[in-house]
Amino acid sequence: MIAMILNVARKELVQTLRDRKMLVILILAPVLQVVLFGFALNLDLTAQPLAVVDSDHTRASREIVRALTGGDGFALAKVADDEASAGRALNDGEASIALVVPRGYGRRLNQGRAELALIVDGSDSNTALRAGQEASQILSAQAIAAQRAKLAAAFASIGRSSDRGIPELDAEPRVFFNPQLRSAIFLVPGVLALVLLVITMMLTAMGLTREKEMGTLEQIMVTPIRPVELMLGKTLPFAALGLLDLGVALSVSVVVFDLPVRGSLVAVYGVTLLYLMTTLGLGLFISTVSATQQQAMLTAFFIMLPALLLSGHIFPIANMPEPVQWLTQVNPLRHYIEIVRGVLVKGASLEDLWRQTASLAAIGVIVLAGASLRFQKRIA
Repeated sequence: MIAMILNVARKELVQTLRDRKMLVILILAPVLQVVLFGFALNLDLTAQPLAVVDSDHTRASREIVRALTGGDGFALAKVADDEASAGRALNDGEASIALVVPRGYGRRLNQGRAELALIVDGSDSNTALRAGQEASQILSAQAIAAQRAKLAAAFASIGRSSDRGIPELDAEPRVFFNPQLRSAIFLVPGVLALVLLVITMMLTAMGLTREKEMGTLEQIMVTPIRPVELMLGKTLPFAALGLLDLGVALSVSVVVFDLPVRGSLVAVYGVTLLYLMTTLGLGLFISTVSATQQQAMLTAFFIMLPALLLSGHIFPIANMPEPVQWLTQVNPLRHYIEIVRGVLVKGASLEDLWRQTASLAAIGVIVLAGASLRFQKRIA
């Protein structure tokens, strides 16, 4: 039995590697996907174009503008004459957020209460939310600083020290695991999971479907080979290629994006084997319901899109409706991403992530067993 499986696996591997286009997909595609998505999928708020309407033209209004543009979050893109002009800048895409400083702002600030207007482009709700929060925090800090300066001047005028009269609270945030809050550290583990899903599921589905199209699958079945031997021989090469691609993609992630590896790589590869049970099982299932390679490819994309959207790779699962959150529990991509992030970024062990590991193993066993039974029934 083992000899028969190895012969089929060797034949499948040689046939796959003989195709130069397939070699490009197997070797270059994982690298390109990791690099492309690692740079392109950036959730950091950087250099958002800012339009400013300064109707006050005072020192206080200029300090507000300098406070917003002094960091990396906002860049001054337009100085508008009025609110309508700022609105046109948002409409044209010239700016994503506008600050309106009304006339008399500096005077009212000295009196203890002043108002500003922030107009945010809500067509990109995620960026709008983060930009609005960042700008509000900066403006609040400026208002507190102005009030403290005013109180300090008042204390000085009556000959008292302001050190004991003005309460002060310093909150120093401490960020674990990703001190620079770089998006790549959060997103790259998800890209690794997506690369494995695409490579192993797609290759398994299209490889078996190609055999049916060419008529060689029927020729194989007249030989003394059992369906389980054929199935194992067809899937094992793609499992090995998946582990190879993981090593390549992981190496690129460490070198290019400085992805930390704080946990055990043995644990990562062990969990990857569980994950590959699902991806290979899905490939087997797709091959049984597809008559052509084109059908197999379309079916694979139909599975990949919801799996990606419901994985927590980009959109937080906690923000989804509760029924959808329950649905994500049967998504192997979700559990694999959580485990890889936990092991690589946080240095967690599989014992710490036993719920995700158990869920991934259960999904893998069910999917692979169901697909195997269907595969053997179809070719028996």
